[in-house]
Amino acid sequence: MYVITFANPKGGSGKTTAAILLAEQIAVSGGRVAILDLDPNANILAWSRGRAEAGRGVPFVVHARPQAEDTVELIDRLADSVDYLIVDLEGSKDQIVTFALSRTDLCMIPLDGSPMEARQAAAAVRLIQSTSAMIRAPIAYSLLFTRTNAAFQSSDERDVRAEMEMNNIPTLPVRLAKRAPYTRIFRDGVLLSELPELIEADLVGKSASVTEKALQQVTGAIDNARDYAQAVIQVLVKEVT
Repeated sequence: MYVITFANPKGGSGKTTAAILLAEQIAVSGGRVAILDLDPNANILAWSRGRAEAGRGVPFVVHARPQAEDTVELIDRLADSVDYLIVDLEGSKDQIVTFALSRTDLCMIPLDGSPMEARQAAAAVRLIQSTSAMIRAPIAYSLLFTRTNAAFQSSDERDVRAEMEMNNIPTLPVRLAKRAPYTRIFRDGVLLSELPELIEADLVGKSASVTEKALQQVTGAIDNARDYAQAVIQVLVKEVT
Protein backbone atom coordinates (compact mmCIF):
# COMPACT_ATOMS: atom_id res chain seq x y z
CA MET A 1 0.00 0.00 0.00
CA TYR A 2 1.20 3.48 -0.87
CA VAL A 3 0.48 6.30 1.59
CA ILE A 4 0.10 9.80 0.13
CA THR A 5 -0.41 12.60 2.63
CA PHE A 6 -1.45 16.21 2.09
CA ALA A 7 -0.01 18.83 4.43
CA ASN A 8 -0.10 22.59 4.80
CA PRO A 9 -0.38 24.58 8.06
CA LYS A 10 -2.55 27.20 6.33
CA GLY A 11 -6.25 26.64 5.79
CA GLY A 12 -7.68 27.27 2.35
CA SER A 13 -4.61 26.00 0.52
CA GLY A 14 -6.64 23.54 -1.57
CA LYS A 15 -5.34 20.60 0.47
CA THR A 16 -8.66 18.82 0.94
CA THR A 17 -9.78 19.35 -2.65
CA ALA A 18 -6.47 18.02 -3.94
CA ALA A 19 -6.82 14.94 -1.71
CA ILE A 20 -10.33 14.04 -2.85
CA LEU A 21 -9.53 14.67 -6.52
CA LEU A 22 -6.58 12.30 -6.31
CA ALA A 23 -8.68 9.63 -4.60
CA GLU A 24 -11.40 9.82 -7.25
CA GLN A 25 -8.94 9.66 -10.14
CA ILE A 26 -7.22 6.60 -8.65
CA ALA A 27 -10.61 4.93 -8.15
CA VAL A 28 -11.71 5.77 -11.70
CA SER A 29 -8.55 4.12 -13.05
CA GLY A 30 -9.33 0.94 -11.12
CA GLY A 31 -7.15 1.37 -8.04
CA ARG A 32 -8.32 0.41 -4.57
CA VAL A 33 -8.16 3.62 -2.56
CA ALA A 34 -9.25 4.95 0.82
CA ILE A 35 -9.06 8.34 2.50
CA LEU A 36 -8.08 8.94 6.12
CA ASP A 37 -9.53 12.30 7.14
CA LEU A 38 -7.32 13.65 9.93
CA ASP A 39 -8.34 17.28 9.40
CA PRO A 40 -10.41 18.47 12.40
CA ASN A 41 -12.84 20.10 9.96
CA ALA A 42 -13.54 16.60 8.58
CA ASN A 43 -14.87 17.96 5.28
CA ILE A 44 -14.22 14.76 3.34
CA LEU A 45 -15.86 12.65 6.03
CA ALA A 46 -18.91 14.95 6.03
CA TRP A 47 -19.04 14.79 2.22
CA SER A 48 -18.96 10.97 2.32
CA ARG A 49 -21.62 10.72 5.01
CA GLY A 50 -23.83 13.18 3.16
CA ARG A 51 -23.68 11.05 0.05
CA ALA A 52 -24.47 7.91 2.07
CA GLU A 53 -27.50 9.58 3.63
CA ALA A 54 -28.69 10.58 0.15
CA GLY A 55 -28.29 7.01 -1.10
CA ARG A 56 -25.35 7.83 -3.34
CA GLY A 57 -22.28 5.65 -3.34
CA VAL A 58 -18.62 6.60 -3.02
CA PRO A 59 -15.88 4.75 -4.95
CA PHE A 60 -13.60 4.82 -1.92
CA VAL A 61 -13.95 4.44 1.85
CA VAL A 62 -13.43 7.48 4.06
CA HIS A 63 -12.08 6.77 7.54
CA ALA A 64 -12.60 9.11 10.48
CA ARG A 65 -9.80 10.53 12.58
CA PRO A 66 -8.67 8.00 15.23
CA GLN A 67 -7.03 8.68 18.56
CA ALA A 68 -3.50 9.90 17.86
CA GLU A 69 -1.89 6.83 19.36
CA ASP A 70 -3.98 4.55 17.10
CA THR A 71 -2.99 6.25 13.84
CA VAL A 72 -0.07 4.03 12.86
CA GLU A 73 -2.00 0.86 13.70
CA LEU A 74 -4.94 1.98 11.55
CA ILE A 75 -2.71 2.85 8.60
CA ASP A 76 -0.92 -0.48 8.80
CA ARG A 77 -4.22 -2.36 9.02
CA LEU A 78 -5.57 -0.69 5.89
CA ALA A 79 -2.67 -2.11 3.88
CA ASP A 80 -4.62 -5.37 3.60
CA SER A 81 -7.58 -3.78 1.81
CA VAL A 82 -6.36 -0.89 -0.37
CA ASP A 83 -3.58 -0.06 -2.81
CA TYR A 84 -3.49 3.64 -1.97
CA LEU A 85 -4.26 5.54 1.22
CA ILE A 86 -4.81 9.28 0.87
CA VAL A 87 -4.38 11.15 4.17
CA ASP A 88 -5.75 14.68 4.65
CA LEU A 89 -3.61 15.98 7.52
CA GLU A 90 -4.57 18.69 9.95
CA GLY A 91 -2.74 21.98 9.70
CA SER A 92 -1.05 22.03 13.11
CA LYS A 93 2.06 20.20 14.30
CA ASP A 94 -0.05 17.82 16.36
CA GLN A 95 1.30 14.40 17.29
CA ILE A 96 -1.16 12.71 14.94
CA VAL A 97 0.50 14.49 12.00
CA THR A 98 3.89 13.09 12.96
CA PHE A 99 2.43 9.60 13.27
CA ALA A 100 0.89 9.82 9.79
CA LEU A 101 4.06 11.25 8.26
CA SER A 102 6.03 8.36 9.70
CA ARG A 103 4.10 6.03 7.37
CA THR A 104 4.13 8.36 4.35
CA ASP A 105 5.55 7.41 0.95
CA LEU A 106 4.88 10.83 -0.57
CA CYS A 107 3.69 14.06 1.04
CA MET A 108 2.06 16.66 -1.18
CA ILE A 109 2.23 20.27 0.00
CA PRO A 110 -0.43 22.43 -1.70
CA LEU A 111 0.03 26.20 -2.02
CA ASP A 112 -1.47 28.88 -4.22
CA GLY A 113 1.78 30.53 -5.26
CA SER A 114 1.61 33.55 -2.96
CA PRO A 115 4.66 34.49 -0.83
CA MET A 116 2.62 33.97 2.36
CA GLU A 117 1.67 30.42 1.40
CA ALA A 118 5.24 29.75 0.33
CA ARG A 119 6.32 30.46 3.91
CA GLN A 120 3.68 28.06 5.21
CA ALA A 121 4.81 25.44 2.71
CA ALA A 122 8.37 25.87 3.96
CA ALA A 123 7.11 25.15 7.48
CA ALA A 124 5.53 21.93 6.20
CA VAL A 125 8.83 20.95 4.57
CA ARG A 126 10.64 21.50 7.87
CA LEU A 127 8.11 19.30 9.68
CA ILE A 128 8.60 16.54 7.11
CA GLN A 129 12.36 16.80 7.43
CA SER A 130 12.27 16.69 11.24
CA THR A 131 9.95 13.67 11.15
CA SER A 132 12.25 12.01 8.64
CA ALA A 133 15.20 12.56 10.97
CA MET A 134 13.23 11.16 13.90
CA ILE A 135 12.29 7.92 12.12
CA ARG A 136 15.68 7.73 10.39
CA ALA A 137 14.11 7.23 6.99
CA PRO A 138 13.54 9.58 4.05
CA ILE A 139 10.05 10.98 3.41
CA ALA A 140 9.52 12.11 -0.17
CA TYR A 141 7.58 15.34 -0.71
CA SER A 142 6.57 17.70 -3.46
CA LEU A 143 4.96 21.11 -3.66
CA LEU A 144 1.67 21.33 -5.54
CA PHE A 145 0.47 24.65 -6.89
CA THR A 146 -3.30 24.90 -6.44
CA ARG A 147 -6.07 27.41 -7.16
CA THR A 148 -3.95 28.87 -9.93
CA ASN A 149 -5.19 30.72 -12.99
CA ALA A 150 -5.89 28.15 -15.70
CA ALA A 151 -4.90 30.57 -18.47
CA PHE A 152 -1.55 31.93 -17.26
CA GLN A 153 1.08 31.81 -14.54
CA SER A 154 1.10 34.80 -12.18
CA SER A 155 4.28 36.71 -11.38
CA ASP A 156 4.00 35.58 -7.75
CA GLU A 157 3.86 31.95 -8.83
CA ARG A 158 6.85 32.38 -11.13
CA ASP A 159 8.84 33.98 -8.30
CA VAL A 160 7.90 31.25 -5.81
CA ARG A 161 8.72 28.51 -8.32
CA ALA A 162 12.11 30.08 -9.00
CA GLU A 163 12.84 30.31 -5.28
CA MET A 164 11.86 26.67 -4.72
CA GLU A 165 14.02 25.51 -7.62
CA MET A 166 16.94 27.51 -6.25
CA ASN A 167 16.52 25.72 -2.91
CA ASN A 168 16.11 22.29 -4.58
CA ILE A 169 12.55 21.85 -3.30
CA PRO A 170 10.67 19.48 -5.64
CA THR A 171 7.53 20.80 -7.29
CA LEU A 172 4.87 18.86 -9.19
CA PRO A 173 4.93 19.92 -12.87
CA VAL A 174 1.11 19.94 -13.08
CA ARG A 175 -0.92 22.67 -11.37
CA LEU A 176 -4.47 22.38 -10.07
CA ALA A 177 -6.25 25.43 -11.40
CA LYS A 178 -9.03 27.29 -9.62
CA ARG A 179 -12.15 25.91 -11.31
CA ALA A 180 -15.86 26.16 -10.52
CA PRO A 181 -16.45 22.39 -10.92
CA TYR A 182 -14.04 21.70 -8.04
CA THR A 183 -16.10 23.95 -5.79
CA ARG A 184 -19.22 21.92 -6.56
CA ILE A 185 -17.68 18.73 -5.17
CA PHE A 186 -18.19 19.84 -1.57
CA ARG A 187 -20.98 22.33 -2.15
CA ASP A 188 -23.25 19.79 -3.84
CA GLY A 189 -21.79 16.54 -2.50
CA VAL A 190 -20.84 15.26 -5.94
CA LEU A 191 -18.01 13.43 -7.65
CA LEU A 192 -16.20 15.23 -10.43
CA SER A 193 -17.13 12.41 -12.82
CA GLU A 194 -20.84 13.00 -12.12
CA LEU A 195 -20.79 16.62 -13.22
CA PRO A 196 -21.27 16.25 -17.00
CA GLU A 197 -24.59 14.46 -16.52
CA LEU A 198 -25.65 16.88 -13.77
CA ILE A 199 -24.76 19.90 -15.90
CA GLU A 200 -26.84 18.62 -18.79
CA ALA A 201 -29.79 18.02 -16.46
CA ASP A 202 -29.42 21.47 -14.89
CA LEU A 203 -29.36 23.20 -18.28
CA VAL A 204 -32.32 21.50 -19.93
CA GLY A 205 -34.06 24.17 -21.97
CA LYS A 206 -31.01 26.41 -22.15
CA SER A 207 -29.30 27.25 -25.43
CA ALA A 208 -26.79 24.84 -26.89
CA SER A 209 -24.01 27.42 -26.52
CA VAL A 210 -24.66 27.82 -22.78
CA THR A 211 -24.65 24.06 -22.27
CA GLU A 212 -21.52 23.61 -24.36
CA LYS A 213 -19.65 26.30 -22.40
CA ALA A 214 -20.58 24.71 -19.07
CA LEU A 215 -19.56 21.26 -20.28
CA GLN A 216 -16.25 22.62 -21.53
CA GLN A 217 -15.54 23.92 -18.02
CA VAL A 218 -16.23 20.48 -16.57
CA THR A 219 -14.14 18.75 -19.23
CA GLY A 220 -11.26 21.10 -18.48
CA ALA A 221 -11.55 20.35 -14.77
CA ILE A 222 -11.63 16.59 -15.36
CA ASP A 223 -8.62 16.76 -17.69
CA ASN A 224 -6.71 18.86 -15.14
CA ALA A 225 -7.55 16.41 -12.33
CA ARG A 226 -6.48 13.43 -14.43
CA ASP A 227 -3.17 15.04 -15.43
CA TYR A 228 -2.52 16.01 -11.81
CA ALA A 229 -3.22 12.49 -10.53
CA GLN A 230 -0.98 10.94 -13.17
CA ALA A 231 1.83 13.31 -12.21
CA VAL A 232 1.48 12.42 -8.52
CA ILE A 233 1.61 8.69 -9.25
CA GLN A 234 4.66 9.17 -11.48
CA VAL A 235 6.49 10.95 -8.66
CA LEU A 236 5.37 8.29 -6.18
CA VAL A 237 6.61 5.42 -8.34
CA LYS A 238 9.92 7.19 -8.89
CA GLU A 239 10.41 7.70 -5.16
CA VAL A 240 9.54 4.18 -4.01
CA THR A 241 11.40 2.22 -6.69
